[in-house]
Amino acid sequence: MAIPASEAVVSSTAMWVNAGVAAAIVAGVVALFTAFITAIVTIVLAERKLRRDFRLEFAAEHVARELMSDARWDQRSFDAIQSRLGGFADDDLRRILVRAGAIRFTVSGKEHWGLLERNREHL
Repeated sequence: MAIPASEAVVSSTAMWVNAGVAAAIVAGVVALFTAFITAIVTIVLAERKLRRDFRLEFAAEHVARELMSDARWDQRSFDAIQSRLGGFADDDLRRILVRAGAIRFTVSGKEHWGLLERNREHL
């Protein structure tokens, strides 16, 4: 039994469309998998950077608080704090001091800092 020519054309076209659809699906799955892996790697790297940056901030706050908690001084001059906690711009160091719980005083025209809990009587 012979296959009519019109059915042979439909069969080969149907197979080509199926192969094209299959290739598109495979390409889509590969692209989705690649995008997923890229997103995970980006998130992991960003998280590591944030942890490293915040570790520095928390360490600086801890050192500032310990420095201000010394029983020998209720307040410290900004210059003394800056010499012991170096590597920060003036305003960045002030932000660190505020996050550590310190408040600023002006004594004889000089900037001093002390922990709020130890300097309430000077407010």
